[in-house]
Amino acid sequence: MRSTIQTPLRIGGALATLAAATLLTAPAQASGKTSAACASQFTSTISPGFSTAPSSGTQTTNGETGTVACVGKIAGRRITGIGSIGYDSTYTAGTCASETTTGTVRGTIPTAAGDQHLVGALTVHRTALLIRAQVQFDGIRYSAIGPAIPLQGNCTLATPLQRVLIVLTGTLSSK
Repeated sequence: MRSTIQTPLRIGGALATLAAATLLTAPAQASGKTSAACASQFTSTISPGFSTAPSSGTQTTNGETGTVACVGKIAGRRITGIGSIGYDSTYTAGTCASETTTGTVRGTIPTAAGDQHLVGALTVHRTALLIRAQVQFDGIRYSAIGPAIPLQGNCTLATPLQRVLIVLTGTLSSK
């Protein structure tokens, strides 16, 4: 079980690390532009789960149940706090060794002009426990990388991997 103190501290630490990257992109933050460094974490349920045998199935966070913390701007609006994120996706021929997933991401990020609600097309390429994610929102691109930390299952036929904690760091930018 996670401590309620650990999550804000992890996100705060990630934001401090990512702040330097955001400052380097300051010229891109002109009116209407998107430029932000983000850290997110969420738990994903995988059905039927990954094992040594290829399978097809679904992955979900069951709504915007994860957190996303960004430093920068979305559409020229300064990001003001921690938002929520979630996704639903499908995979084919997924194993513990690798998978490709496509789906939909939904997120809400607070800005100085109010909450920004984002919906975009997700593509994930996973090798072992390393995730590379790309999301195409309307006029905005998100690229991220990070680990999938097993929470339930161990990648065998008897107990497939069915729940993971995903921790990503990445950037939001104008297309």
